[in-house]
Amino acid sequence: MKEDKLIQDWLSEEVSANDMAEMEQILAFTEKLEVPERKSKSDAWADVLGKINEESSDNEMILVPEAAPSRKWVAWVASIAALFLIGYFGMQGTPEPSIYSTELANNLTHSLPDNSVVTINAQSSISLIEEDWANTRSLRLSGEAFFEVEPGSKFTVATDLAEVSVLGTSFNVFSRDEELIVSTFSGKVEVKNNENTVVLEKGDQLTHIPAENIWKIDRFNQNETATWRIGAFYFDTTPLQKVIDELERQFDIKINVSIDLRDRFYSGYFSKTNLTEALQLVFVPMGLTTEIEGNQVNVQ
Repeated sequence: MKEDKLIQDWLSEEVSANDMAEMEQILAFTEKLEVPERKSKSDAWADVLGKINEESSDNEMILVPEAAPSRKWVAWVASIAALFLIGYFGMQGTPEPSIYSTELANNLTHSLPDNSVVTINAQSSISLIEEDWANTRSLRLSGEAFFEVEPGSKFTVATDLAEVSVLGTSFNVFSRDEELIVSTFSGKVEVKNNENTVVLEKGDQLTHIPAENIWKIDRFNQNETATWRIGAFYFDTTPLQKVIDELERQFDIKINVSIDLRDRFYSGYFSKTNLTEALQLVFVPMGLTTEIEGNQVNVQ
């Protein structure tokens, strides 16, 4: 490419005075350039040269030193020019990620480009570069989702706390705030971060304990885990606040509690088919009463 050769020639000081002046002008205008959308490299380069030849609206003058610059200074400026041009043109072809998200009280089942299937729980999202899926098979998760992965190359789910990787399996990932729970339903799942790497077999469940910053691995009941996909939620000695968070997420409500919840834990079940019944199942066994006012629920 002619422009690439110009940069290389400048690095070796084999350019004419006119060419050097042109490069000086390019650098002077870089701060004003904006990355064009959906343009080819040739079109983008034409934009660069066009801006150089434009007269500034405020009659700005570009000053070119009369004396020839030293080799060190020329190389330094040319390097900046090369880096700018690489970044300027390279950004033209960067694909935008596809984002699939759910609102409160809604789930979404989506087929990925390789026919793997992801079911996304309420108030959750995934993002991925679909154009590069065949090469990467990787996505980012915020919230909770269940994955049914087609066999093939490595499949990676990135979260704030760890990466979850498989070749072909089914598993559930819960990642909210500082909590991470990975449940393996079939095959093997690798979970890793900067400090740990573990491999989970079918029936293994990893739980990140934020207070102690450790990973705990237990067996889990597959009949009572990830059943949110069919609107059923099971809890075993779960802090009541986490149960309330799930009620709010699944019914799109706000629960106002006038008591201290720190020492209250819940073991039981609720279904998202009926709000009144769900509230009774959670709060009545604890001796608490509820009152529904629109999308607000008062608990005392």
